[in-house]
Amino acid sequence: MASEGTPAGIGTQAAGGPLAFTFGHWYTWTATGIALPALGLILPALSASLAAGRYESPMVFAATHVATLGWVTMTIMGAAMQMAPALLGGRVKGEQTIPGQYALFTASALAMVLGFARGAFAPVAAGGVGVNIASWWFLALVISTVLRAGPRRSVVSPHIPAAFLCFVLVLLWGTMLAANLRWGFWPALLQGHRGLAVHLALGLGGWFGLMVVGTFYRLVPLIHGARVADPHRGWAILVCALLAIASVVAGIFSGSAPLLRAAALLAAASLVLFSVEVLHVLGHRRSRAPDLNVAHWHAVVASSCVLAAAGMAWGLGWLRGDLGRFAEGIVVLFLLGWVGQAIFGQLYKVTPFLMWYYRATIPDVLAIPRQPAPYNPRPGRIALVLSNTGTAGLVGGIWGGAAGLAVAGAVLWAAAALVLAYVLAYRWIPPAISRALVFEWRWRIS
Repeated sequence: MASEGTPAGIGTQAAGGPLAFTFGHWYTWTATGIALPALGLILPALSASLAAGRYESPMVFAATHVATLGWVTMTIMGAAMQMAPALLGGRVKGEQTIPGQYALFTASALAMVLGFARGAFAPVAAGGVGVNIASWWFLALVISTVLRAGPRRSVVSPHIPAAFLCFVLVLLWGTMLAANLRWGFWPALLQGHRGLAVHLALGLGGWFGLMVVGTFYRLVPLIHGARVADPHRGWAILVCALLAIASVVAGIFSGSAPLLRAAALLAAASLVLFSVEVLHVLGHRRSRAPDLNVAHWHAVVASSCVLAAAGMAWGLGWLRGDLGRFAEGIVVLFLLGWVGQAIFGQLYKVTPFLMWYYRATIPDVLAIPRQPAPYNPRPGRIALVLSNTGTAGLVGGIWGGAAGLAVAGAVLWAAAALVLAYVLAYRWIPPAISRALVFEWRWRIS
């Protein structure tokens, strides 16, 4: 890099300014620097059990909540805290309360993970209450900020409010499930994985899925200087996704197999429509320089195609065999592949990459955009290959009942998680400690 040899000092710090850190960044750092590598380290130990179909164990539930609460949800919260002022042009309402909200959410999520790991459902339920309170707190901050934005709030994609609605539902449902595991007041939910299936439909399909789609529509065309092919396609994706989620819930409680198959077909249609939109935007992007954001979104499309094909095959009755193993592979592919690749790709376009990675070696902020391919570092390319190969191996091992393949895939995904944690969360810390990079803590986000 052109500026790597520039000595750190007054001149470079004046050009680059201090590396500022707020609680919005702290959410993202916790997700990327703690939860992501923790999930990576846990996966290899669980992969053989997953390949054997033993997915309802306490440690699997613990790992799942490291992924869903510690990694994905905290990433979304951090992104919201950072992007709301930039997109809406105003301060985050009540930002002085964010330290308390962060502390409550983190402690409660940790209590849930530890409770699951120990098989103790009372702390899981108590942690669920804390996660609910902190999440409602977060929602109140976000909603009040959006309402104060006036006409600027039109920039929010309709998929995002729908995702937040699903977030509310999954929080309430998850706390009730944890309480039911402890006190058993609704035994029917434990039969045939009914309660778990509703929880996954609302959490993965609604909260995560719609948030990824909404983020794509709001940011990806903007950062690549391209237009979507058809604005109506986004609404079709939203309608299909919501109908799929509703069909899952209705099908589970009514015991209707046709409703569940309709849900699979609707989800497949939503994924196909989304893939077409992503490919159109990426194909019309302004810059043709190598870009890991583009590569990760292409990986999202690849995962979408596999998920859509699987959903269509099951919905049309073409698949036979162990439905539990099939669904287990779908969940892993969606969470680690589809959602994970979207998160990894977007991190290259916001603070974790541009500031935390490059500022460790290029104190002059103005020199960063002058790099020939600033969004294509070698460690990121390594993580791209490892994460996708690892996901394929893990899912293939689950579907094929091959423990060795599943373990190998989990190890590769863990390596990708550790590389990304270093690149995005830890690379800047040694220069900050040595004072080669000026670090500044800021309580205010906006």
